[in-house]
Amino acid sequence: MKYMRNAIKIDETSVVTIDNSGCIGEKELDEVHASNELTAYYTTRVALFEQWCAGAEPTHIFLSNFTGEEAWEDYKRGIQAAFDEIGAALPAINGSSESNFKSLQSGISLMIVGKVKYENSIENLQWFVVGKPLVGQEVIMEPQDVVKLKEVHNLIQLKVAKHIWPVGSKGIRSELERIFPNRKFECPLDLEKSSGPATSVIVGIPFDKIEEFKNLITTDCYLVKIN
Repeated sequence: MKYMRNAIKIDETSVVTIDNSGCIGEKELDEVHASNELTAYYTTRVALFEQWCAGAEPTHIFLSNFTGEEAWEDYKRGIQAAFDEIGAALPAINGSSESNFKSLQSGISLMIVGKVKYENSIENLQWFVVGKPLVGQEVIMEPQDVVKLKEVHNLIQLKVAKHIWPVGSKGIRSELERIFPNRKFECPLDLEKSSGPATSVIVGIPFDKIEEFKNLITTDCYLVKIN
């Protein structure tokens, strides 16, 4: 549990992860136009990646919907799509919708509660970035460069990855500095660019599992050199 990203430990075995999406959806004034279902899917992905980064698997989901009551079922379908992709049962979804006032832009917040199932490590591993940093409309236009949720889950379930760490809006370098303070990094990708809704993920792979790792993923991966 030492190397968590944004998960919050609430007792010895439970963690909470949260992700939000604002101004992304189907409303005219949204900054990025995407279906409510797709927006919820990507929000769920981030919260799931954060759970796995903490070595946990989800048990409860809480949805806060600021878009309007009509978006609730769309958001549920997006969440369901993420769990269908990894072949896991969908935990019960609780939460609420803003119904007193009509918003001009879309907004969703998702909280997942999970239980710790395995220990992560950062020792004696080769590090890669899977997927490219993408943000905004790029996420919709370049899906081939987005790390696949199911493939990351497979890496964990098969114990090929000893650690996964999603990349957020501050970019790859910022995430690597959190894992390895006071180190320098080399990678062919732009280390400063936002990765939006975790379109790329940093993974730590045992040296004897590297070939298996490359056979299990279909999105491009990029070697990280840590100096």
